[in-house]
Amino acid sequence: MFYGKVDIDAAFSEASAERFTVLLAHEPDYADRVTAYRVDLQLSGHSHGGQVKLPLIGPLLTPPGGRNYIEGLHVNEGQDTDSYIYTTRGIGTTHIPIRLLCRPELTVLTLRRVTV
Repeated sequence: MFYGKVDIDAAFSEASAERFTVLLAHEPDYADRVTAYRVDLQLSGHSHGGQVKLPLIGPLLTPPGGRNYIEGLHVNEGQDTDSYIYTTRGIGTTHIPIRLLCRPELTVLTLRRVTV
């Protein structure tokens, strides 16, 4: 996605409202480009949670594609259903090999079917 070589129509060709759809997208901001498709959950990384944060200011630098959903769980409310985006801080670094006030994380998610 970072290089723009994605065939998103093909990726979603078998998606439907009856199926739970998970999008694995390295860059979390890609969620803003797939709003026309049904995505129940997007799992992303890339931003490293901002990597270097200052109190009251937040992240000093985030990479392109990692500026809107920097870390944690976000909900985009839709007309028919909500879309959830989870961005992990991960365990690595980018550009500079330090973290400040941004602990690394390994995320474990448990998905359960909810019957109505």
